[in-house]
Amino acid sequence: MIEDILRVGTSAGGARAKAILDWNPTTNEFRSGQVKPEPGFEHWLMKFDGVSNNRDKELADPQGYGKIEFAYYLMAKQLGINMEICRLHHEGGRSHFMTRRFDRTPDGDKVHMQSLGAMAHFDYNQPASYSYEQAILVIKQLGLPREDIEQQVLRAMFNIIARNQDDHVKNIAFLMDRKGQWRLSPAYDVTYAWDPKGDWTSRHQMSLNNKRDKFTNKDLVAFAMFAGIKKTPAKKMVEQILDVISNWPQFAKDAGVDKHHRSKIKNAFRLNL
Repeated sequence: MIEDILRVGTSAGGARAKAILDWNPTTNEFRSGQVKPEPGFEHWLMKFDGVSNNRDKELADPQGYGKIEFAYYLMAKQLGINMEICRLHHEGGRSHFMTRRFDRTPDGDKVHMQSLGAMAHFDYNQPASYSYEQAILVIKQLGLPREDIEQQVLRAMFNIIARNQDDHVKNIAFLMDRKGQWRLSPAYDVTYAWDPKGDWTSRHQMSLNNKRDKFTNKDLVAFAMFAGIKKTPAKKMVEQILDVISNWPQFAKDAGVDKHHRSKIKNAFRLNL
């Protein structure tokens, strides 16, 4: 079955080979996600683990990458970052990362979604041109609730500290309900992404406090205050994120990340803010 899934892996875009699938949690069956799901099936997206020749803008997909993304999901959930349910599908010594789609209803109907890039006409191919502050301004222009502003601040801080430097304008999105009301979508593509020698992920693709690298605690607090969060709560947010990410070894162990990647990623974190 996994060979069939791999053959349709190009059915979803992005940096890593992936497929849009219908999955039955009770029977563990997979079917194509291109049609309306049958009873018992849900819309999911699977990112394939250990797929060769899968490289886009420096994001290779070595075996074990699914477990790394799942460990990041566990950290994000611990922090209160809103994400859809994620899981690992183990097969043939590989662990494929799966996430339930938030742009589909349980009945399979589409939920209207726009990325930050599409909403604000930001060019994805100009990674050094946009900032997290601009994302906050768009959220405010849409009239979204304070909860969404605080969510985006939390996500930006997490990306900075946990080295998710593939933080481009397509990785922030908004959902519209049937009444025409926008909300910030759940977070996605939350994982380790840093290539010190790369053109794209050697630094963050969106700036924060006019920086794409060499951040300080003051930078994160200043960003939160720009978003309307007072200084004391902003400092507490940074402390909370540092505390959770400091427990990376346990999150990684729970997700099954191998010792090499556990150590490599731990050493990459910005924990000395």
